[in-house]
Amino acid sequence: MELKEGEPGHFVEVNGHNVFGYSRYIDFYKTIVTHSEDDQIFVEIGSFLGQSTAAMGYYIINSKKRIDFYAVDLFEISDFSDEPHTNIINQHGGDFYKAFETNIEKAKVDSAVKPLKMSSIEAASKFADRSVSFVMIDASHKYEDVVDDIKAWFPKLKLGGIISGDDYDWEEVAKAAKDTLGTLGLANNSTWFCKKQAVSLEEQKNLK
Repeated sequence: MELKEGEPGHFVEVNGHNVFGYSRYIDFYKTIVTHSEDDQIFVEIGSFLGQSTAAMGYYIINSKKRIDFYAVDLFEISDFSDEPHTNIINQHGGDFYKAFETNIEKAKVDSAVKPLKMSSIEAASKFADRSVSFVMIDASHKYEDVVDDIKAWFPKLKLGGIISGDDYDWEEVAKAAKDTLGTLGLANNSTWFCKKQAVSLEEQKNLK
């Protein structure tokens, strides 16, 4: 896999197929898979056109580990959609999900990806508490939405599991993550993460 990361709006080549997107956490995904074990559940919130999804699928397949990976998105045009993004969707007849599905298939990672076309909150209700090992939140960048996503998914994490998100360089995202989780780690300038060490968010936030 060739990673052509840089400014937002770039391509990543996965198994010979170029996937357009904005993800800045491809290396972080590689680290997560490297340190994972069999029979874990990963969830990505905000899969967009499938760039980071394809990368995670690639790493999972090549690790030969048994990991269930769910890609959650409404797969609809939003306030964050720009012209290059919209142009790609238009190439698929205006069908957002079709654009995602095509990228996943052409990247040859469809065997490792379980799409869930629904909201983050609805998807969280499908998972048992303390069943998920890793969550990436990269959907809405609005303060209230990020807080809601964290509150919905934190109970789903196993103790020792990782909850993470992108766009820490967005003021509302950073404030939402810090206000809700307390102390955070940074994988790079944009990717935040937190290891679940307490059962409740309140306890987690007060950890030193």
